[in-house]
Amino acid sequence: MLTIKFNAIDIQTKTVYCYFRDVETEGLRAMPVERSFPFDAFMEKEPTLAKLLEGDVYSLYIENDYTEKKSLDGSFGSMEEDEIEYCKNLVIRACKDLEFEDLLAPPSVDDQIDDFIKEFFDEEDNPAEQKDFLKEFFDELESDKTDT
Repeated sequence: MLTIKFNAIDIQTKTVYCYFRDVETEGLRAMPVERSFPFDAFMEKEPTLAKLLEGDVYSLYIENDYTEKKSLDGSFGSMEEDEIEYCKNLVIRACKDLEFEDLLAPPSVDDQIDDFIKEFFDEEDNPAEQKDFLKEFFDELESDKTDT
């Protein structure tokens, strides 16, 4: 018996969660494998999943035979059979084949520096105005001289 759980959430937590446990081949002591991936990075690797979450759909959920597709308007329904198969295949690829492990690696030093620079130095921002403190100081002295 395979136990598969999958949850892709596009709002708030923005994660893709996968759970896999194979009791058929590994017996009752089969260890479950869980993975939580950053949503945006996962979507870059899996554009098909991104298409499933387009529009009002913000969550896909699978737990064994139960499926759910939630929309922003509060409605939800079952997933279609091809969507279910695709998501189950993603779980196997993520947890058994470990295909997406690179998404779990910490960012490299170069990536961290790039993120820092992007956070504080947005190209669209106007450059900070550089003040000429010496000019201001001497202008103040001149105005003081003329006042006295």
